[in-house]
Amino acid sequence: MTVNTATPDYVVDGVLTDGEAWVPLQTTILTSDTVGVTWTSSTGANDWSQYMDLVVIAYSQSTTTANGVIMQFNNDATSTYLFQDFYTNGSNGVADSGTTKGCYVLWSDKYATQNNTYAAGIARIYDINSGKYKSVMSKFSGVRGAAGGYGGILGTVSQKPEAITEIDLVDFSANAFGDESRYDLFGILPRMVTA
Repeated sequence: MTVNTATPDYVVDGVLTDGEAWVPLQTTILTSDTVGVTWTSSTGANDWSQYMDLVVIAYSQSTTTANGVIMQFNNDATSTYLFQDFYTNGSNGVADSGTTKGCYVLWSDKYATQNNTYAAGIARIYDINSGKYKSVMSKFSGVRGAAGGYGGILGTVSQKPEAITEIDLVDFSANAFGDESRYDLFGILPRMVTA
């Protein structure tokens, strides 16, 4: 085993010169109940071809029934996404797997039950520009439901090899997202250093 203990090239005089790896790309804060949010790759910092991974952070409510915020890539709304999940309300755990029409970011209870509580979720989309199927890991918590609070973790695979150039955030049952829901997209840069 070899362990490199030399000062990294990106540290100069004790100062980290390698830039911030997380680059804020897009933020959507809803000012009214809205059906869906769409983000697309464009130019400059928002050109997704320069990133290894993308991260979505969401705070969301569903306006009607208990549903989830899912991501669909490149306009693919078919059931080509494979998932495995585990979630619990603190007393009962549920594990599940199957196919679905998007990658979950979070699970949201209905508007009336949540009152002013917004579900929180984070999802990391790995290796977005590769020719491989895209893997997503999601964690969510802060959901206030009729049976108590919920939290969980999900793994999803999009069975499409194309680079991701568009993300559509939609409610699983096509309901609207509640006013003041917020969705943030970050690009994760590869580390550009020599070994």
